[in-house]
Amino acid sequence: MVGRIGKMATGLLLAAAGTSAAHSETFGINLILRVPVMCTVKAGAAAAGAQTGPAAPGSFELGAIREYCNAPHGYDLVVHYTPGSLKGMTLIAGDERVALDGSGTAVVGRSPGPAIKYRNLQAIPGPQGFDADHLDFETVAAPF
Repeated sequence: MVGRIGKMATGLLLAAAGTSAAHSETFGINLILRVPVMCTVKAGAAAAGAQTGPAAPGSFELGAIREYCNAPHGYDLVVHYTPGSLKGMTLIAGDERVALDGSGTAVVGRSPGPAIKYRNLQAIPGPQGFDADHLDFETVAAPF
């Protein structure tokens, strides 16, 4: 993100430098500020007030995540898991649901702009049950 501060009056600057205000001229200074894009996701215990859908029959509570991303065009919440595992499992993150296909990666949710979100996580096991021991979440900034 880029911010601009427009031309600044030089009367104060010149007076501070000991120049007479009667002989002053105006000039400007343009400042360009760059804020780096930063996206994070952290896991924790289930949070009261976090985004969550109704408890699904046969689901298991997995805790909660906190997403933060200041990308101006939004971001994707992506889950990574062991390829070949968790096929048919439904992952519920807040109000979003995704059926895992065993590929090892799935987009769980999208945000159209910068956001801070809390989501409770639930899972409904597929035919293979829970055949992986971890899920890794990542927030990925949308391209400009």
